[in-house]
Amino acid sequence: MKRHATIWIVGTLLVLSGCNIVIMPLLFGLQEIEGYNAEQCAKFYKKLPKDFAFVPIVCSDEQFFQVSELGADSMQMKNLYQPLKIMYFHDDSLVSFHINCYCPPTLFFNLKWDYDHQFDMFPPTTTVPLDGYTVTCTKMQSVFPEIKGETDYAVVVLWTNMMAKVSRSEIKTVHKNLKKFGRLNDVEVYLINDDITMTKSLKEVE
Repeated sequence: MKRHATIWIVGTLLVLSGCNIVIMPLLFGLQEIEGYNAEQCAKFYKKLPKDFAFVPIVCSDEQFFQVSELGADSMQMKNLYQPLKIMYFHDDSLVSFHINCYCPPTLFFNLKWDYDHQFDMFPPTTTVPLDGYTVTCTKMQSVFPEIKGETDYAVVVLWTNMMAKVSRSEIKTVHKNLKKFGRLNDVEVYLINDDITMTKSLKEVE
């Protein structure tokens, strides 16, 4: 009985948060951070699978907002403003998009990214409906010059140490998907840390 009550409470809080960038880390294990910390990020990356090749990127506050402004309307901008994002691009087009607030919570304060078996195919079935989205890999390159876009597929993941457990689950979901379909070596993967914005967002409400 207690277990079901806990799931209900966590699920209700998640819905009530409205994908709120401030409330979300409080629900899923807030880890205190002070902006970007290279050593902290290095430790995080060391815990990822050894066969996972990726390009680490640090996101400035300005870049974070530039990404959200790629949305064509307020709902798209809200989705692109989320701290945890997975974006699969194919030949420049966004073909699969996943964000924290579309994922149901687990009992142990995590998110289930593959809740409907979206990642059982490559590219994964999108969680966020893509009708009307004009976000492209080229537009992401304009925000993050480190993105090359030289392969057929590119995967962009935004994550934060503030929610390290959920972020690790997010990234490992991508790794598992690429490995399952033999795409570890021919897909560009970019892990973009947004600790700077997350720290600033929480300080503004203190």
